[in-house]
Formats: sequence, C-alpha cells, structure tokens
Amino acid sequence: MYIFLDESYNLKDRAKPQFISINGFKTIEVKKVWKRWKKYRRQFIGRARIHATDRKFEPLRQKVLHLISLTESKLLTVFQLIREVPAEKFTPYYKKGKLNFEKVYEEMLKALLVELNLQEYRKVTIVIDSQKHKKGMLGKKEFQENILSFLKSYYPGTISSFTLQPSYSNILLEIADFISNSFYKNYCGQPMLTLENLKIKTVAIKNPLKKLRG
Repeated sequence: MYIFLDESYNLKDRAKPQFISINGFKTIEVKKVWKRWKKYRRQFIGRARIHATDRKFEPLRQKVLHLISLTESKLLTVFQLIREVPAEKFTPYYKKGKLNFEKVYEEMLKALLVELNLQEYRKVTIVIDSQKHKKGMLGKKEFQENILSFLKSYYPGTISSFTLQPSYSNILLEIADFISNSFYKNYCGQPMLTLENLKIKTVAIKNPLKKLRG
C-alpha cells in the first residue's frame, strides 16, 4: 500500500472557514498511477514547477480525479475546523494562547492513519509533502519519529515507512497537491462536482480532535 499526502489550510482569512486539512490518496497500483500521471503531465513540463495553485496547470486537475477513478485508489481527507480544536487549559493544541499547528497536524495525521486500517497490509509506504516546521530540521525529524513510533505501536504487524519529501522530488506528490487544493476549494465553499460524478471512493474524517473532549 502506498499513501501520498499534502496539507492545505486557512488560518488567516476570516471571511472563509478557518481550518487545517490533510489530503491525498492511497493506492495499491502505484506503478500504474505513476505511468499514467507521467503521461498526463508530459505536455506541461518546462512551463514551471507543476503546482495546483498555478492556473497554467488547471487542466491537470480533472486528469488527477479521472486517474484516481481508473485505478484501485481512494481519495483521503481529514479536516479540522480551528474553532473545534479543544482549547482547555491543559490541551496540547495551544501554547500561550496560540495554536500549536504542528501538534494539531500530527494528531490529525494519526487520526487518518487509524481510520485506514493498515493492519490489512504487510507493507505500507507513506510519503507526505515536506512542510515548514518552527523548529526547522529538528522539528521535521521529531515529527517523523513520532509518526513512525505511532505506526509501530498501532500496527505492529505492518512494516511501515514514513518520509517527508518536497513535492518537486516526487511526481506522485503533485497528484496529492491537486487533491489537497481541490479539497481546500471544497472546504471554502466550492463543491467538487467531478468527485460526485466520478463516484470516487473517499475516506473522509471531519474534526477528529473534537472527539478528544470526551
């Protein structure tokens, strides 16, 4: 099993819902996905680094969803409204009144990994787009070790790998980028009509941290 993820969020624009989300896809046909995506993106190479927010690459958005629908793949999304993040005195999600983005992000990712029932697979490879950490490289290393420790504890019978990579180093992260940006638009009020039309299988989790309030 292969899982590719990227994040999207709105923490500043109060005219839209403020949220954090982690989105992407999982597949058992990684070679098939890679070959098809390499073919789809070929005509766009050289224009700039392929990125979902660049209008030059908008035609690739529908290609991504079509590709997922043609393969043994599922879309993945976990969404957390900021106003639903527990903010009690002893919560780990706030520090000195400020949102602890890294902690919220880590716990959201764990919630997604629990939902995926990875014990069904002998080996799982997880790749996530490398994000900036306040602690720099040490923060990234700590985050990676925390997730690997969680996977080992929660799925002891599954061989798991978890790496953080910049999107330009792995073209399958470009797919996760388009998926993540599409969910971002959806969470900001723009319905993903193609998703409904193609009947793509999706694992969706909303406000997982709210459940921790008990």
